[in-house]
Amino acid sequence: MADKKDLAPEKVRLKDNYRERIFAESQKLDKSYLDTIYFIRDLLFCFH
Repeated sequence: MADKKDLAPEKVRLKDNYRERIFAESQKLDKSYLDTIYFIRDLLFCFH
């Protein structure tokens, strides 16, 4: 289960609303925050 401590560090440049949306999505998927970011990144590579 994702945890608040699992959020991306501040040095990762994400808008705050994206950060919250990714965290909410990670809760829905029952995955860690970083796993969710990697999943999104992989989807982007597939579409490009």
